[in-house]
Amino acid sequence: MGGTVTPTLTTLEILGITVMGDVDTATESFVLARSGLSQGQSITLPGDNALAEAIRNIYRLGLFSDVQILEERRVGNGVFLAIQVEEVPKLNDYTFTGIKKSHRRDLEKEVPLIKRSAVKPDNIERSRQIITSYFVEKGHPLVSVEAERMEVADGEIDVRFIVDRGPTVEVEAIEIEGNDSVSGRKLRKQMKGTKKDAWWRFFKKASFDEAEFNEDKDNILAYYNEQGYFDARIVSDSVYYRGLEDGKPEMVVQLRVAEGPQYHIRNIEWEGNTLYTDEFLTSALGLEEGEVYNSKKLQQNLYQNAKSSDVSSLYMNRGYMTFQVDDNINIVEGDSLDLFFDVFEGDVYTIGSIEIAGNRQTRDHVVRRELYTIPGRRFSRDEIQESIRRLMQLNYFTQESLGAGPGVDVDPENKQVNLSYNLEESGSSQLQLSGTWGRFGLVLQLGFAFNNFSTRELFRGGLKRFPIGDGQQLSINIQTNGRFYQQYSLSFTEPWFRNKPQPVGFSTSFSRIARNTFSTFNTFEDDGRYLATLTGRVFYQRRLKWPDDKFSTSSSVRYQFYDNNNLFTTLPNGISQELALIQSLTRNSTDHPFFPTAGSKLNLSGELALPLGDFIQYFKGTFNTSWNIPLAANGKLSAGFSSDFGFIASLTGEDVAFERYIVGGSPFETQGSFTFFGGDIIYMRGYPAGALGPRSNGEPLGGRILNKYTSELRFNAVQTQQLSAAPYIFMDAANTWNGPKSYNPTELFRSAGIGTRLFLPILGMIELTYGYNFDQFEALNSRHDGSNRWYFQFTLGQGFGQ
Repeated sequence: MGGTVTPTLTTLEILGITVMGDVDTATESFVLARSGLSQGQSITLPGDNALAEAIRNIYRLGLFSDVQILEERRVGNGVFLAIQVEEVPKLNDYTFTGIKKSHRRDLEKEVPLIKRSAVKPDNIERSRQIITSYFVEKGHPLVSVEAERMEVADGEIDVRFIVDRGPTVEVEAIEIEGNDSVSGRKLRKQMKGTKKDAWWRFFKKASFDEAEFNEDKDNILAYYNEQGYFDARIVSDSVYYRGLEDGKPEMVVQLRVAEGPQYHIRNIEWEGNTLYTDEFLTSALGLEEGEVYNSKKLQQNLYQNAKSSDVSSLYMNRGYMTFQVDDNINIVEGDSLDLFFDVFEGDVYTIGSIEIAGNRQTRDHVVRRELYTIPGRRFSRDEIQESIRRLMQLNYFTQESLGAGPGVDVDPENKQVNLSYNLEESGSSQLQLSGTWGRFGLVLQLGFAFNNFSTRELFRGGLKRFPIGDGQQLSINIQTNGRFYQQYSLSFTEPWFRNKPQPVGFSTSFSRIARNTFSTFNTFEDDGRYLATLTGRVFYQRRLKWPDDKFSTSSSVRYQFYDNNNLFTTLPNGISQELALIQSLTRNSTDHPFFPTAGSKLNLSGELALPLGDFIQYFKGTFNTSWNIPLAANGKLSAGFSSDFGFIASLTGEDVAFERYIVGGSPFETQGSFTFFGGDIIYMRGYPAGALGPRSNGEPLGGRILNKYTSELRFNAVQTQQLSAAPYIFMDAANTWNGPKSYNPTELFRSAGIGTRLFLPILGMIELTYGYNFDQFEALNSRHDGSNRWYFQFTLGQGFGQ
């Protein structure tokens, strides 16, 4: 007769505890303390939970690979215990074989190994997995990694990772089966991360990534749903290799889909809606009975679209903060769908408190005056988004802090929404230091642009900090090469005059150029000829509420004084004066002043130089547009298109001596340039300053009619507090003509190339371009001979598009 023998349990008192193993006195004391066992404690043998817990506690130290508690001996009703431990070896060093130095640097940042620290077997295995995944992502799915341990001293080991990357394996074929209604080409187009190898995809390997492949499968199903295939599914998927025998392995991706029928909408019903009628909500939904079902259109028009015309926005912009809608889709009669929407409108909420944090320099009132979210006002999702856009236009705060939007705290009891704007400031002041060399020698420029200035702080007694924080703009600029050329300029803008969004300001500048020639001793001498200019301008702007709140007007008066003492033949000799009235209408909906990815900007302006006595007279009309189209959901990729049109005409019939369009060059090229006074410089990539348009004695004269077109494909690569960078590809076309008789809009000078915009808090905008001119022109100087060639341009403090 057999059976299970139950061990006899005995209660004993711990008489003593020792630690066995190669450990020092400090570690021994640590182990005893961590075990939780103590002399005089009662335990039950065998199998007391206190012993198991003691082993777990010691293991958690991470210092030992093996822990046992042994019974040394019993004395009466007591027992002596021994804790036997085996220390985890410490890592002396780890190395890699079979990989490049760049790969080694990358892996050293990822593997969880630290020299002189304990290294467990799972640390080594985790490192091996990381190395394997690293090379799989780089197109080596057949990689093998072995970890070799070598003892180098008592308690220390070296670990060597032996890596055999294997051949590069790319996706050579994507095979899709079961797609009777939708072509394989269209389905493969939906696979953004999994692409097959092609000769033109030289910029990226067609490697396989499982995570991206799973996303691609979702993209395929989403595309089917957009086409009305409501119950389409992926039946199976697989990946296999071919060509292993030849040593040239290729990867093949296979998918089998089940399309199902294409569904049409039979009925659309709403329930629970009282604010809007069924017909109105169905119209906002954008779907009609009888048309093909489109899941993407349904989701966008139900929850959020770019125009805020979706059903959710209709409610949330009317204060219904807790609005919800549940959509139920039922299959009926084989290939028809009934759409049923259960609406919960909830209560109308108002804006409660508005908290602002993170603005260490910018004062609260500068932030609050840009917000459309005002305490007591009815909640609106659109007004939150517009507030974020207005704050971005200030360029005081990082895009990351604004892009997250404000924190939202819903107070159901008081029917309020409390908002908190957590900001992170970026540098708004800029230092401009540059130099250029021209026919008059070296010209140096020093400029300061304070874009968040505070006159109140400046004139406050006992100035304790730098005068910033009130949102005013102050710019000071000096250009000089000594006694032959000096230019000084000062400008100031108060963006909220009398606590209203109506900027006022002024600008003034003075310059003097003296003729310099080389003497027999190769030194510069003044021959008495000079040009002195003085300009002053005051302006007033005002935001409008109609047609919408993105419109603004600007009115300004400008006075210019010229004294040309036989220096330039292209300008009238003697004293010339001008008094001009300028009026403009602008609409700006861009999401960022320097790196826009969405929105547009339009400007229509007219400039009238009054025919007062001997004053210069003319009329100038200008129309500028720019459009930005986001091409990626994350805002990184966008396209930009702009156009500039202008014309200059005489008011009295006399020749217009000033104000011509000078086309070509960069802002850097025209710094310290003395031949373009009285001209409106239109920058263009790929061509040097003044290269395009009419000439006079070989020198740029400029035209009176302007056409310019620009297109860009931009990638917002970096947007941080320390640096913003956006590389781009561009195509430009422009020209200027002397008058209507010579005007031909098809005669354009074209260029294309690459460039990048950089914004540094101290230096401001830096732009570099490398452009190719497709059309030849008459050479101006040795920097460009006018032939078709690549031309590098650089600008500091101002971009080409500004």
